[in-house]
Amino acid sequence: MSSPSSPDPLARLLAVHAGTRRRLQALAGAEASDPRAAIAWIEGPARIAHDILEQRLFPALIESMAGSDAVCLKGMTGGLARGRADLDRRWRQAVRPVLEGRADAAGRDARDALAAREAREARDARDARDARDARDAHEAYDTHEALAAWTGDYLAWLTRADEELLPMAARLLDDAALDELTADCARLDGAA
Repeated sequence: MSSPSSPDPLARLLAVHAGTRRRLQALAGAEASDPRAAIAWIEGPARIAHDILEQRLFPALIESMAGSDAVCLKGMTGGLARGRADLDRRWRQAVRPVLEGRADAAGRDARDALAAREAREARDARDARDARDARDAHEAYDTHEALAAWTGDYLAWLTRADEELLPMAARLLDDAALDELTADCARLDGAA
């Protein structure tokens, strides 16, 4: 890089991934984690870091292999891009709504929730209540499973990026490419 005081862009991306990993582990481990903070992180710094990887780092890596056989590298970056697209789709369709529901539920007053539940139970016949409870238990299980699967897949994606792609970038990218990556990483400033 041209300036010794410039922040290392690969270290910045690793730091964002570490922050993402901590939030994912908290989501997977306990209901007590703050869902709104997780949503803000995933849609803020984590998304920016993913965009930087796909829009700047992947092309720079492939360009650095010009004249060589970049088939393996194209397979790796293509696989990470497809994996991210799948994670994003699942995030929009299932995971974000679950986290929003958790945040909404956490924000409601417990007394109001209990009163609403008691009123609902008084109106519902026993059979209807039993059917609903069974369905809700099944949906809660499905929701938990969807979140757990997504979290596990996201953690695996981060591991691949951190252990395979970023070390390769450290070896292959020249100063000009690292400077461009540093400029892109400036988007991370204030995103947390």
